[in-house]
Amino acid sequence: MTSSYFPEKFSAEEKKYLRPFFSNWDKQVFVVQHLPEEVIGALSSRYSRTVHSLRRLFINEYVNPIIYPEKQKSWGETNSKDRKEAGKTRDKFKEIVDFLNRTGGVDMVVNIQRARKFFDTWLAQYGDDSIAEMGGVHVSLEGISNIAGEEIINKRIGISPLAKSSRYVSYANKRADGHFQYVVPEEVQGTKLETEYRRAMDGLFEAYSGQAEPYLEYIKREFPKGEDETEASFGNTLSAKRWDDLRDLLPFATQTNIALFGNGRAFEDVINRLMAHPLTELRQLGGDLCEELEKVVPSFVRRPKTDRGREIQDYRSRVGGLKMSLSGKYLTPRKVKARLPERRIILLDYSQDAAQSIIARFLFEGGGLSLEDIVKAVKKWPRKRVAEVLGKILAVRKMGKTEAGREEVRFRKVPRAFENAYYDFEVWARGGDFRDLHRHRQNTEGHQVFTAAWGYELEEEAAKSPFVKVIRERLEEAGRLAEKLGRISPYVAAYAVPFAYLQHWYWRLTAREIYWMVELRTSPQGRSHYRHICQEIARQVTKVCPEVFSGLMTDWNEYKLSRREAEKKIEVKLAALKNGPKSKRFN
Repeated sequence: MTSSYFPEKFSAEEKKYLRPFFSNWDKQVFVVQHLPEEVIGALSSRYSRTVHSLRRLFINEYVNPIIYPEKQKSWGETNSKDRKEAGKTRDKFKEIVDFLNRTGGVDMVVNIQRARKFFDTWLAQYGDDSIAEMGGVHVSLEGISNIAGEEIINKRIGISPLAKSSRYVSYANKRADGHFQYVVPEEVQGTKLETEYRRAMDGLFEAYSGQAEPYLEYIKREFPKGEDETEASFGNTLSAKRWDDLRDLLPFATQTNIALFGNGRAFEDVINRLMAHPLTELRQLGGDLCEELEKVVPSFVRRPKTDRGREIQDYRSRVGGLKMSLSGKYLTPRKVKARLPERRIILLDYSQDAAQSIIARFLFEGGGLSLEDIVKAVKKWPRKRVAEVLGKILAVRKMGKTEAGREEVRFRKVPRAFENAYYDFEVWARGGDFRDLHRHRQNTEGHQVFTAAWGYELEEEAAKSPFVKVIRERLEEAGRLAEKLGRISPYVAAYAVPFAYLQHWYWRLTAREIYWMVELRTSPQGRSHYRHICQEIARQVTKVCPEVFSGLMTDWNEYKLSRREAEKKIEVKLAALKNGPKSKRFN
């Protein structure tokens, strides 16, 4: 557990309702269990948009409405029949919780030892890890740094993450201990730089919290309310714009919460990744994650603490060290600022025969010829026929009983054959945009350690606001700190880097992933900076492969208030729900 994590306090009664459903109530890492999947899914979704911990959210929004229905806002309008039903639900829930507390949980009632014995025997006899993919677990990690969060999210297969939003949730409030919501890495604690570290981090958060209300008033003046907007939708739009702009001040040390669902095999890999990391925080999280999973699914996580697990962790450590040592030995980089190119998104390489490759694989699944023969035949086609066939493949997306708009069509993914064309990009963009874009599971990405060396950029409104001076001062102070921390370790220095600073990564994207990412991320609710990145990707790939991307629905418009149209649609949906059948849920 990091020293920056402070567990929430629960009453004795609340602990009684937490005990059957969470592997602990006071640790940073915990497993969620014995709850319906729909409840866990709803909890996790709310989790990403609230300041509350998952366990507090469970008490407030699920336990209390059941145990105390008479205290809910709608109770006064509830008829006698529904009140009686609420009483029965409360009594039944209490009975289930008492049973689980009395018996020690489902594990003590169901003979899971037999399953564990079978699992161990199967692994011993056949060594088939795929059996661990058949069991899923929900886990939460709270109060971890964004450094740790990005490492976990970077696991592409077998894990579904949902992180606390820095776009919809304020980080202006301090923790229970009186400090802002950031991690002080153990490597800094007790050193001469700790005081300077805390001063720079406090400066960033003070600028963030201090400008929150004045900045909201500023953008209200810049963007007046439209006639077709309600007060609620306009308020939500402005709030998103405010946090969008100010979150550039947040450093990678900022604490976040992550809800994970994954299979046993994937969690074993996550544990090994964390336990092999150079940073103490991540290694501790790996150990904590293993410990909590051992309480619930010990058969899935036996190996990280064995010799085999330690060998894997050592291998990962050696690979990470080799990257640094070989780069230092064979590469002599020039001054960073001199090398920052004018173009920040560069198409380095791409499939020269992308159109033919896609068509050949598409036709292969529909015919009986060998792929070799199909490839040879398609390569001989004239360009006009290639464009015609690709046009027919892409036209299917828009077909249907009714005419579909852009929002409906983009959910119809182009066929898997489009994964046979690749496009390699080199990108310099802000850390905040990297956080949003690297989460796409179908991309292949590698990034350099987060750094302040490339300089920073601000949103247009922030750059011309009355608050720009203090924002720049705080960012530059953090940049100087990151440079000092780099002498200890570049990994430690990354904690101090604010999201506004440019980061450097490469991307290998398939044509299919480009369709999905560009159509999603250029939509009106997208953040302006990453909309520009995706628009530039669309521009470059369409130039080199016009036939392949003839169906790409890029939104080229500019939206100064990115959430405006989305919030209007939400208001319409909420109004429809309000006018529909009344829910029996007591809240």
